[in-house]
Amino acid sequence: MKVAVIGGGAAGFFAAISVKEHHPDAEVEIFEKTSKLLAKVKISGGGRCNVTHACFNNPALLKHYPRGAKQLKKTFNQFTTSDTVEWFQSRGVELKTEADNRMFPVSNSSQSIIDLLLHETRRLEIKLRMGSAITHIRKIGDYIQLSFGNSEQLFNKVIIASGGSPKVEGFNWLSVLGHEITEPVPSLFTFNMPKETVKKLMGVTIPLATVKVVGTKLEQSG
Repeated sequence: MKVAVIGGGAAGFFAAISVKEHHPDAEVEIFEKTSKLLAKVKISGGGRCNVTHACFNNPALLKHYPRGAKQLKKTFNQFTTSDTVEWFQSRGVELKTEADNRMFPVSNSSQSIIDLLLHETRRLEIKLRMGSAITHIRKIGDYIQLSFGNSEQLFNKVIIASGGSPKVEGFNWLSVLGHEITEPVPSLFTFNMPKETVKKLMGVTIPLATVKVVGTKLEQSG
């Protein structure tokens, strides 16, 4: 069985590792369109990588996902926070819980997570293909064909872990397969305000705060 994973981020690596561990005879390849792997892992959590959240009760955990609780309920019943912690610790990366319940590697370095994921791909002989942008995907009989510019490959299974897109058009290559695409919404984005005095607050963390957008009813506490 040949399995392609599209996307060289944390989700892509974790999916590829899981496939190989559950199906040792499978040929697994990760395709990343850029020249960098796990780039967002490197910068997450201020370079420390907040791996998960110390909430081990699924109903309570689901409340933190107002746009995806229904879809995640089944997933969390199969693999939840405690499984995440055990997954990393069983592979030599100890995690710690901070006051706000964020969990980081004890090393305080995202490189610990990157090194682990890369080590697991080497151990399991998962192939890494960088600079490999998928230009077209289509079903051919029992196979899925991926096109990379002038070359093509056939796979039995394909896992999409390519991340989000600011515009729905960014998912056209998947909608042609019949997938229904939900309109993207902004999330975890940055503000570019180089001339505003608010930039002096960069890096300030407050345990409990309320933020309002002047002139609207938008308000959030946390």
